[in-house]
Amino acid sequence: MIRTTERGIIVKQQNKGGRKGVLPVVCKMGETGKRYRNQRDHDGNGKNQKRRLNDKVERGNDELIIYRILCPDGVIGNVIGKNGKVINTIRQETRAKVKVVDPFPGAKERVITIYCYVKQKEEFEVDDELNNMQPLCAAQDALLKVHSVISNAMEAVGDSEKKQKDKEECQILVPSSQSANIIGKAGATIKKLRVKTRTNIKVIAKDRANPAHSCAMDFDNFVL
Repeated sequence: MIRTTERGIIVKQQNKGGRKGVLPVVCKMGETGKRYRNQRDHDGNGKNQKRRLNDKVERGNDELIIYRILCPDGVIGNVIGKNGKVINTIRQETRAKVKVVDPFPGAKERVITIYCYVKQKEEFEVDDELNNMQPLCAAQDALLKVHSVISNAMEAVGDSEKKQKDKEECQILVPSSQSANIIGKAGATIKKLRVKTRTNIKVIAKDRANPAHSCAMDFDNFVL
């Protein structure tokens, strides 16, 4: 059984009716992206200090749920939108926090961190029915909307690039310590997920020698 504990990821699926949905796969993870102290803690108008205070008030004793989805650098502008219109709309519609992490040297993708706080945790089993399944929290709702924007933007790219990559893909960062939740004993869980969602799901370890993997932290795995 997979539990929506503190933080999580999802695996996209397509059910028999052709409708796309999600399977929640839980993992704990921290915030991504590094910033210098003067960028992180100081703001001429005190906006950062106010934001941290608001987050603390909102958090209380609630559970934190975080997703980190990767977005190809070439379409990050579509996620943000002109003057932040798209990303702000997603924030307003879902009430989740959505942040685009600064680029990492050598990485071809940008990390988008999505999180929210929940008062009560929900449980999910791999064998549960997925038809008409609703997002389990605001962060998961925002994650689906962000992925939809990314997918639509990728479909609009040039024909030559489409030929190289004619499949829809979602990449999420997951701490390696939580990969067992996705794989399961002797690979039982990931096999069930592949069959139930009719998708190809892989868990790939970070390659420190690969500059394209610099967007992941040392303890991360890629789930795609």
